[in-house]
Amino acid sequence: MEKKLYGTVLIKAAKIIDVLSENGEQTIQMISQKTQITASTVTKILETLIFISYVAKNEDTKKYRLGTKFLHYRFSKIAEQELVDITEPFLEELQSKVDETIHLAIPLKNEVVYLNKLEPKNQNIYMSSKIGMTRSLYSSGMGKIVLSSFDDKDIKEYLNNTILEAKTSYTITDPKDLWKEIEKMRSLGYAIDDEEQELDCYCIATTLKKEGKVIGAMSMSVPKFRMTSDYQSKIIRSLMETKEKIEDIL
Repeated sequence: MEKKLYGTVLIKAAKIIDVLSENGEQTIQMISQKTQITASTVTKILETLIFISYVAKNEDTKKYRLGTKFLHYRFSKIAEQELVDITEPFLEELQSKVDETIHLAIPLKNEVVYLNKLEPKNQNIYMSSKIGMTRSLYSSGMGKIVLSSFDDKDIKEYLNNTILEAKTSYTITDPKDLWKEIEKMRSLGYAIDDEEQELDCYCIATTLKKEGKVIGAMSMSVPKFRMTSDYQSKIIRSLMETKEKIEDIL
């Protein structure tokens, strides 16, 4: 028995999008001919696709093309992969100096998402994180340093709309204490996550900026038992040197 698909209008919309993707600007009649969908149905679907920015109309030629939403998806993916490609040699160099877990992340709404991870080569105990994993802005090293780059107004809005739920017994859950932490991070240029996101994990993080705008963050995570004041100083120095090298070519 053939399976009946739900929402056949979605299939028609996909056909229209495929035609615009493969052929560029098209009139309603051209789309209708290529998709074998009636012109009246094409018109109705196009109106919806325009409303959600998947399609745009050239008012001069009366032709239709892919909208800004698709361009956003395309350039977002390119930008993410480009950031990974650009930073990886520098992160590998960083790891040759300090053999610990390194993460690269980008801001995503009220979180950061891991884009890349370099695992230590000679350590048996390290973080079990994965690419694609997200972390809160208030509790993680990379999240906090990204949060500190926000305008005060945006930070207030974030705090007003975010429950500072404890991830561990060390998580900062008082907005006043988080403000103090933000001021400290702004002064230092890096953030420290001392078991605030995950027990037994100590993380040092900093931002990556392009033309003054934060486009990402990177961090080095270490099991708490390996952290000493001398080791911390070495990690901070190496991390900030790497930040400077990367930002020089962004």
